[in-house]
Amino acid sequence: MKRIVLLALIGVTIISCTKEKPVKDYLILSGKIENYKKRDVTLEGFNFNKKIKFDKKTGTFSDTIRIDRNGNYTLRTNKKHFNLYLNDTVNTGIVFDYKKGDPSNFNGKFEGTNEKINTYFVKKRAKFPEILINANELFSLEEGEFLDRMDEYKDALTELSISSNLPADFLKNEVRNIDYEYLRNLNNYQDYHRTLTGNSDFVVSEDFPNPTENFNFSSGYDYMNSYSYRKMLLELLDLKAKEKNKDGEDYYLTYLETVQTEVNDSIAKNDLLYTSAKNSITYTDNLKEFYNKFMAYSTNKKHKDEVSKSYNILKTTAKGQPAPKFENFKNYNGGTTSLDDLLGKGKYLYIDVWATWCAFCKREIPLLKRLEEEYHGKNIEFVSISVDDRRDFEKWKQTIVDREMTGIQLFSGKKQDDLEWAQKFLIKGLPKFILIDPDGKIVNPNAPAPSQGEKLIKIFDDLGV
Repeated sequence: MKRIVLLALIGVTIISCTKEKPVKDYLILSGKIENYKKRDVTLEGFNFNKKIKFDKKTGTFSDTIRIDRNGNYTLRTNKKHFNLYLNDTVNTGIVFDYKKGDPSNFNGKFEGTNEKINTYFVKKRAKFPEILINANELFSLEEGEFLDRMDEYKDALTELSISSNLPADFLKNEVRNIDYEYLRNLNNYQDYHRTLTGNSDFVVSEDFPNPTENFNFSSGYDYMNSYSYRKMLLELLDLKAKEKNKDGEDYYLTYLETVQTEVNDSIAKNDLLYTSAKNSITYTDNLKEFYNKFMAYSTNKKHKDEVSKSYNILKTTAKGQPAPKFENFKNYNGGTTSLDDLLGKGKYLYIDVWATWCAFCKREIPLLKRLEEEYHGKNIEFVSISVDDRRDFEKWKQTIVDREMTGIQLFSGKKQDDLEWAQKFLIKGLPKFILIDPDGKIVNPNAPAPSQGEKLIKIFDDLGV
């Protein structure tokens, strides 16, 4: 009897050991970088971003990485970055000197079973300056020479990929990726050539290849792994949305609708919808409709939850809502000013949220001054609110002097992300223009900028300003 029990216990032990044997579900990414002075490196991929601590004493980094897909990633080391192919259980290493060479003239080595693929990426990158020199020179070429150079580049990359003894599955996808890069450059040629040569009338000939013919708008794999495919898809969707929106209606809403009708793959569609919505929900003129369509189109719960948070904030500063109050902002003319000080005078408020470091803000200043002159003495006040840090107070005052800024000049002393008043509008970029009526209600949380001329004047006219 004892022997039977003992055998049973041994059996249980064997089974237990078998069940508890760990299954590896991670990889170790490590590296040694000489002459690197930063505290971390960053690994990026499709919907993936992780900072990895760099030990400056030993000149090394190492971390356990869990990824949900095999494919192309980018390792960023300050101003230099490297393409890496990662498998979910294959350890990968990189060794190089940060001060020597650049990513197209790699001075180090890769370690791990993906070494051939990662070395191929470096050799591929070196082909661009070798054949195409640089982007400005490439797109400045006349049409025939441009096409010849692009054909040479594509052939060189294809030959390199075939001769690099790469895994069959990777090679198949890489040849397609090379084709996407080729097509994207062709697709951009006309616009880039116009800009670089100053010839705004330039049009490619009838013989120029059509890069968008038979383009697949719904390749989830390519969307995740091919930068060129992803960028070209974005460019084509943007073009289609602008064509549908020629009357100047709500572009952001039209873009969502375009993604919904053109893209069938759920991975690509959800990412495109979210990437657009997380910012453009701030700018749309049709907040509720925009939100409802996003929620109907997206099937990603996490994305929906995040956009819902933004919507719940923005609906409190939508058209017709009471404007949030700001209090005791420093006034250039002395003392402090609150929103309540500006209301009750029968005047609209056209508010410019700006900062001294913002180049686009400074471009609007001359047009804003002209607007103030045209509407001087009318039922509207022009208010500029700086979202510079409190340490930049003197810089703010000097900018007002140097640029001869007029209107009511206020200083918040906080950056937009730290300023509660600004965050009620979810300000994503500067400048931001807000129009408030004499009763303190929001007319438009995304008022046109002075540079939008006729569009802004029409709003003023409709209001009887």
